[in-house]
Amino acid sequence: MENLKEMLDLVRGVIQESKYLVCLKGVKVSTECGCTNYRVAKDAYAIEKQYGLSAEEMFNASYYNTRVNEFYDFYKKYMISQLGELKEGLYVLKRLEEQGLLKCIITRDIFSLAKRAGCRNVLELHGSVYKNFCPHCREEYSIEYVQNSKGVPRCTKCKTVIRPGVALMGEMLDNGLVSKASEEVSKADTLIVLGSNMKANLTSMMVQYFQGDKIILINEEEHYADRLADIVIHAKPMETLEKLGL
Repeated sequence: MENLKEMLDLVRGVIQESKYLVCLKGVKVSTECGCTNYRVAKDAYAIEKQYGLSAEEMFNASYYNTRVNEFYDFYKKYMISQLGELKEGLYVLKRLEEQGLLKCIITRDIFSLAKRAGCRNVLELHGSVYKNFCPHCREEYSIEYVQNSKGVPRCTKCKTVIRPGVALMGEMLDNGLVSKASEEVSKADTLIVLGSNMKANLTSMMVQYFQGDKIILINEEEHYADRLADIVIHAKPMETLEKLGL
């Protein structure tokens, strides 16, 4: 087993020689940056204790449609209360994009971490909490407007309830966006998986389209499917990208 320095040298070389690098950015990146994660046991317990329902039950299309007051109480207190801090690793991705190496970032992250760091070609499959709109007149609203609203945020023009621009549980993803993401993966010669294992939803959905040479996996937790990647580093993805010095 190579030591970390040797592994970093290997990853650095593969990235620099890549002609079409695509990144799959998983939920562990969001967690490392401090974003809300209702799947963490202590947060899940706190939510269920307060509301008597699980986060999965409330962050749901049917709950939004039938109990919008309770939905927004939960959404504002938990889902958009911790938006995360931008780590240096995100700026590494930005620099790789500026150098023409990184062609696309594909993510289920709803906190727009990569875009906030300045990355341009980002496919957010589950949307973003920073995009909110009126489903009636299509007026757009900032996250600050939603955060600061009293009770349910409504459109200032037509008084319709504002819709968060994220895919709630029970809703279909944008087929066009998924197709574009799969096309990007199919063009990649190198795939870098950050903060996800090879059997997670994002990875398993996208890796089937990969026809390239190398899959680099950087994830803190070991997983039985690690063997499906060509290069594996078990460490925090943002810290590891920073250590690459790219």
